[in-house]
Amino acid sequence: MAKTEEIKVLKEDLEITAATAGAAPVQLPVKFISIFPALAHRNFQFYFAGQAISLIGFWLQQVGLGYYVFQLTHSPFWVGITAAMLGVPMFLFSAVAGVFVERANKQKLLVWTQVLDASVAILFGVVIFNNVASLPVILILAFVSGTIGSVDLPARLTFIVEMVGKRDLASAIPINNGIFNGARFIGPAMAGVLITSFGVGWTFILNGFTYLAGIWAIYNIKPVFIHGLEENIHPFDSMKTGLKYSFTHPKIFYFMLLATVTAVFIWPYQTLMPVVAEKIFNSGAAGLGSLLSAAGAGSLLGAIFTSAVASKQKKGLIVAQGMLISTVALILFAFNRNFTIAHILLFIAGFGVLTQVSTINTLVQLASPDNMRSRIMGVYLTMFVGMLPLGSTLAGSLASRTSSLFTIGIGASIVLVVGTYLYLKGVFTNFNDY
Repeated sequence: MAKTEEIKVLKEDLEITAATAGAAPVQLPVKFISIFPALAHRNFQFYFAGQAISLIGFWLQQVGLGYYVFQLTHSPFWVGITAAMLGVPMFLFSAVAGVFVERANKQKLLVWTQVLDASVAILFGVVIFNNVASLPVILILAFVSGTIGSVDLPARLTFIVEMVGKRDLASAIPINNGIFNGARFIGPAMAGVLITSFGVGWTFILNGFTYLAGIWAIYNIKPVFIHGLEENIHPFDSMKTGLKYSFTHPKIFYFMLLATVTAVFIWPYQTLMPVVAEKIFNSGAAGLGSLLSAAGAGSLLGAIFTSAVASKQKKGLIVAQGMLISTVALILFAFNRNFTIAHILLFIAGFGVLTQVSTINTLVQLASPDNMRSRIMGVYLTMFVGMLPLGSTLAGSLASRTSSLFTIGIGASIVLVVGTYLYLKGVFTNFNDY
């Protein structure tokens, strides 16, 4: 990072410290803060607490949705399509949303997206309890939920820098991903118990109520709106500038390429897990919950590792290592038929995917100019989260014709080949100056 950029980052960090003056709710040990510097910030402690509760609910719903659709249709294809309906709006709308997020008060915007998400979650539960949750109804509600997410996610990811500044961004992003995946360790296990004991509808209802914690946390944050877009720029021109920069900046282009490959060929292993639990291990809802929890636990460890080495290890190396670990683990998973070993391999895969994805996310934000960050993140999310529907659809279709394990293995093999090619080409070494 250039000297002038370092001075600018320091000034911004001081602005954020001044604007969020006052002791953080929890005084953490110095040694702990040296590993997780983002958690020294008052803002991020509130955010962490709210998300930790809210995202457990999110995973309750994710497991409940996949389980319900599979029980309704007994088809891997429709499980994949349902997951795709959650992601299609991200492909359609997130680039446009990034333009308007750049102009918005992100704090107020995030409160409203949480309110809407909570409403949709409770509506999911109501239609299931009243036996009117046909497949078309579920697909429509999934699309609505995904549309809300297409606004929420670019706002949320670019809001992080306004909470902690650039200096601690490389710590905040893996912690944010760690909360998401730590909840994946708890939520699926809870979902298995809930579904078995009380019915799948409760996974949606409880998710709706957990949003209250997220709303409370965001409301209590004191952000610094350092950067804004001039209002006289037409939204269409603004979006066009963001698209051009994203696809012509050599490093951001490669970040998006890696994210797209991961979304299409790696991420669908989670979508297919209800099928794996039912058909391969004959373990039902409880087994589904434990398998996803194993991946979540690995992701949590990945978040701890990525935050701890954020300022010490070259980020290109972290991306390459994460890609290698996740692909090899999933290839081995495809050949495995032992339930216990399956948990170990998913733990390793979760670790690898998290370190790779969170580091790429950090690199995109660090490479983005301050006045274009929301727009570029909107494009990035289009190429990552927006491509998940394609991956889910392809995976569901291929699994219907072959098997879920074959589909997971072939996807991981493709990513391993692409990653090896890019490594030999020297692409990863170009990421190391951030």
